[in-house]
Amino acid sequence: MDIRILGAGDEALLIAAVDLSDEGPIGREAASRHLADPDLVNVVAIEDGAPVGFIYGHVLRRFEATSFFIYSVDVDEAYQRRGLAKAMLAALSDLGATGRWDEMFVFTNADNDAAMALYASAGGVRPNPDDVMFDFD
Repeated sequence: MDIRILGAGDEALLIAAVDLSDEGPIGREAASRHLADPDLVNVVAIEDGAPVGFIYGHVLRRFEATSFFIYSVDVDEAYQRRGLAKAMLAALSDLGATGRWDEMFVFTNADNDAAMALYASAGGVRPNPDDVMFDFD
């Protein structure tokens, strides 16, 4: 298993990885634009040359800190419960430690038992159990 942060030239891997999420498909031109944006970060778990896990997110610059907001964590069902998501989160944490960001965060639903267990086991902390999110369309 290979854990890899995607960069320019990885369009085919990104296109295949997006298919693991609920947000695809994307074309080659969109993949190129996405990979060219330094604030959009993508990490994949690769098995036999194909993505089987995918996390992507966005760097958010604030006055007091730079954060990495994780949009999506996806692992192919056949590869779940093997530590891939945790390894991808660790790769992002390592990238952040190079000075890219000060902290990472992710939203999930309290009743998403798998996500709650993953984030806690990866070292995530739920600082405010009463946080609320509002959507604006």
